Amino acid sequence: MKNLMNSNGRINNTQRKVLSKLAVEVLEKKIQQARDESGELVAQIRAQVKEELGAVAMDMEIKAMEERIKVLEKKKEELGFGKYQDSLIPGSEAKMLIDKRTSTACKKVRELEEKQTDVVSRIWTSVTMSEALSILEDVRSL
Repeated sequence: MKNLMNSNGRINNTQRKVLSKLAVEVLEKKIQQARDESGELVAQIRAQVKEELGAVAMDMEIKAMEERIKVLEKKKEELGFGKYQDSLIPGSEAKMLIDKRTSTACKKVRELEEKQTDVVSRIWTSVTMSEALSILEDVRSL
């Protein structure tokens, strides 16, 4: 440091520049160290508060529920239902049951449609009013 000083102990601008650069380097290292320590402290405090307020337990419960959801989705898929809007998986038990029951319901619709055509024809070919009313009564009792 002695060679930085001139004989009368006064500081010149070049010396000021060098000393301020050194001061900035030292302080930047200290600032970074303080930031690192502060970050670690903030992380520790955050973890403590998270534990105190029960957020850690909630995170664990959420994870368990997510796992349960995966298990249920897999079981649902094994039954034959897809992930999106209950689409049916070809060849599955669910598809087979739905097709069977749908076919029974559709059969009843077809039978009633055929009956309707037959009833209308019979009414149009009726000779008497009592005969037409009798056909209409038969329809009502179905």
